[in-house]
Amino acid sequence: MTQYTVADMMRAYAEDAIDLAKQLNVELNFSEESLSKLDQNLEQYHNGIPKGLKKLFSKGPSEEQITQMAKIWGGYLGETIIRQLGGDWAMSNTFDNAIAVKIGTTEIYPPAKIYKRIINGTEDNVDIYFKVLKQDFAS
Repeated sequence: MTQYTVADMMRAYAEDAIDLAKQLNVELNFSEESLSKLDQNLEQYHNGIPKGLKKLFSKGPSEEQITQMAKIWGGYLGETIIRQLGGDWAMSNTFDNAIAVKIGTTEIYPPAKIYKRIINGTEDNVDIYFKVLKQDFAS
């Protein structure tokens, strides 16, 4: 029986993200520039979640669907971070059952970041997030 690693799983999610983006006529290529396209997709998903009174009358994505999208798009964000800044996929040493990208001794959590982006909207912009990470790791 084949043992799959966290890295295998997250790379597969990243490939799923590329396929999903193609269905939306968006090309993702693991470049820094592609993260603005990712963020635009996430904004559309965020806007599809009913808020306020609409929540009472509209059925948006379930918690399970949002979590699945966070894994898929988080796989893409994490793979982009790894390819641009280095690091490896791993389970977190800090949080139970959290998937992280470890760069040196630092853990970052791409699926959790995507989840927050979907729920909170533009205040959790992934393009800006990457630019801050890039600046932090350049220091």
